[in-house]
Amino acid sequence: MAKETELTSFSSREEREEIGRRANAGFARVERTEAAANAGGIPTGPVAQDLSEEEIRRRVGSGNFEAAKNDLQTGSINS
Repeated sequence: MAKETELTSFSSREEREEIGRRANAGFARVERTEAAANAGGIPTGPVAQDLSEEEIRRRVGSGNFEAAKNDLQTGSINS
């Protein structure tokens, strides 16, 4: 049986406001961080070499490779 969570209540408005200010300060600290100009950007080059048909067949299995290759079903329109 799962443990029941205890509800915590804060009795005063000042206490609730203080908790909100601390949370907002934490969010602001993370949002305002900047990366150095030379910090190495997001890589945009290819991540792997092109695979040959033999390598794909080895990784997925011959039966799966042939089934996918000879599949007559149309792909999803939304994909």
